[in-house]
Amino acid sequence: MARAVDASSRPVGPNFVNRTVWTGDNLDILRGINSASVDLIYLDPPFNSNRDYAAPVGSQAAGAAFKDTWTLSDLDTAWAGYIADEHPAVAYILSGAGMAHSRGMQSYLTMMAVRLLEMRRVLKPTGSLYLHCNQYAAHYLKQLLDAVFGAGNFITEIVWGYGTPSGGRTAGKKPVKTHDTLLAYALSYGEHAYNIQFTPYGDRYLRWFKHTDDDGRAYRTRSRNGKIIRQYLDESPGVPLSTVWADIMQLSSRNGWYGVADSEIVGYPTQKPLALLERIIAASSNPGDVVLDPFCGCATACVAAEKLDRQWVGIDLSPKAVELVNERLRGEMGDLFHYGFVTARTDIPQRTDIDTPKNYRQNRHVLYGQQEGRCNGCQSYFEFRHLEVDHIIPVSRGGTDHMENLQMLCGHCNRTKGNRPMEYLLAQLQGAPA
Repeated sequence: MARAVDASSRPVGPNFVNRTVWTGDNLDILRGINSASVDLIYLDPPFNSNRDYAAPVGSQAAGAAFKDTWTLSDLDTAWAGYIADEHPAVAYILSGAGMAHSRGMQSYLTMMAVRLLEMRRVLKPTGSLYLHCNQYAAHYLKQLLDAVFGAGNFITEIVWGYGTPSGGRTAGKKPVKTHDTLLAYALSYGEHAYNIQFTPYGDRYLRWFKHTDDDGRAYRTRSRNGKIIRQYLDESPGVPLSTVWADIMQLSSRNGWYGVADSEIVGYPTQKPLALLERIIAASSNPGDVVLDPFCGCATACVAAEKLDRQWVGIDLSPKAVELVNERLRGEMGDLFHYGFVTARTDIPQRTDIDTPKNYRQNRHVLYGQQEGRCNGCQSYFEFRHLEVDHIIPVSRGGTDHMENLQMLCGHCNRTKGNRPMEYLLAQLQGAPA
């Protein structure tokens, strides 16, 4: 199965340039990104909500769509086998979700698990990850993140209370949904970057500052050590940020529903407010840091990172993401923007943080011994001359020629697999008649 190729990795830095947006499967692209090259990851993946999303005709994002419905496939079953071998704690979470919820939830979490394992690898030791989710899968994703990052690296759970749109419909026999959840994890808790953020004081607190001095500065009087002192409002930064964010409204509720004029709305399905991403990026990264959004959609995280003087990269299946990030940055930057500003890529990056391997065919005898003469696909025994060296993860999908990414297959399995990852072959073999 597809294994991480990190035995000889060394700190090198990013193997991509700032302001890059990839179009393609984020798993393939994540595999090709150097280890420890990203400071902050924000991801807003599909939520397993059993809905299909599409941007309205005529909006900037028209043509962007995604399906948020999951069913367990042979591919998921093959991935589960790899996870059970390499990450047993993750495998238990996936199996439990299948039994407690549904096979669809198991399939969704399997898709997320293989990607989160790669995201953990590309984070720097001081890095953090924020996963945006809602009630459909939040509690299962929390358990999955505990298994991937370690429960001790859980930073916090943030409730984004975005309010109730005026004229909203009732929700049947339950309260109206008015919040999402952000799950924050560090690669190494205590070493992660964090800048304390403040929010404005509420009216109740501000009423205490009922005096003004000759310069017009608001203050209140307090007793300290038996003396009356003045506490000035402008000397206090505000209320330290809590885990409930109720001061940032959902885009569709700011001026009504989608379709009402709002300079920020591009019509992308599930678009999030720029202020939300600015707060996350300001809190958990520093100027010059690298921010990655592997499900970048309409590129809100990329735009927020640019505004806050961070480097950034995004990945999305739809080529619409490249167009939207260009349009939105042009709107933010005005005359400073030019169309060479963003690098658009469709290739798989090649890792530069691992030592150059010897020619992969020179490993045939070692591999033959490790596999005890058996094909790594069908597990049948073959003479040495009938087995062929193959890549577990193809080079075209981010794999390398290192020993950890090599195997020997019989001719039939090698032809069946072709230029695809090993999980494809295992899925085909599981579906073959006995």
